[in-house]
Amino acid sequence: MPKNFNNWLNDVIQHSLKRNKFNGKRDRKIYSLRNSIIESKYKKLNPIIAEYKTRSPSGFISDRDYKEYVKFLENYVAGFSVLTEEKYFNGSYEVLNNIAKLTSKPILMKDFVVTFDQIESAYNLGADVVLLIASIISEKELENLINEIKNYGMESLVEIHDQNELEVVINYNPSFVGVNSRNLFNLSIDLNNAVKLIEKIPKNFIKIAESGLKNRNDIDIFKSHGADAFLIGSSLMKDPHLIISLI
Repeated sequence: MPKNFNNWLNDVIQHSLKRNKFNGKRDRKIYSLRNSIIESKYKKLNPIIAEYKTRSPSGFISDRDYKEYVKFLENYVAGFSVLTEEKYFNGSYEVLNNIAKLTSKPILMKDFVVTFDQIESAYNLGADVVLLIASIISEKELENLINEIKNYGMESLVEIHDQNELEVVINYNPSFVGVNSRNLFNLSIDLNNAVKLIEKIPKNFIKIAESGLKNRNDIDIFKSHGADAFLIGSSLMKDPHLIISLI
């Protein structure tokens, strides 16, 4: 079972455990985010993963149309991230499924994944990468979920927030290690902590900086400390044209 918390995370996890599986059939091939990141770096571009979301517990709200968002950004980004958590992020499986029909860019399903059913849903929806959050699952669950993602031919992004989580995660060889600048327990952002943690990730892993990145300067700082790619949500949701200055 996932870990227990005395805050909103526990509510999210309980909702995830009960969530119905998406039973549609996948109708797109799997696109590798790893290859897309490598290709962007070869072209001397900053690999950006543009996130689509309409709400977050930190107070973000947007009514931006996902079709226009994807259509504009797909010429610039290495991939997309789509929030599918329903209760606190107003996400949906339907939106990810629809976005998968619009683009051939790799898509990350960003959710609080704690079950095999959620991984099967991610595959059937058209996702190519699945997010796992190290702080909410046990080490054994982490291993099992990473293996299940591999069984579907998808890639895994495991998110960490501290040194202890890093030491656990690297034992299971995820496709990517992501460092979240946001503390999920109190929702505060600490870019300095994230930068220090990025530096400690072994060089054989593709490292993704997540949350709180607002401009090219933030990207340059993380890049200089070893980040390979950058997941950006709120800033691009507010102004998709910001991508021009980020890449």
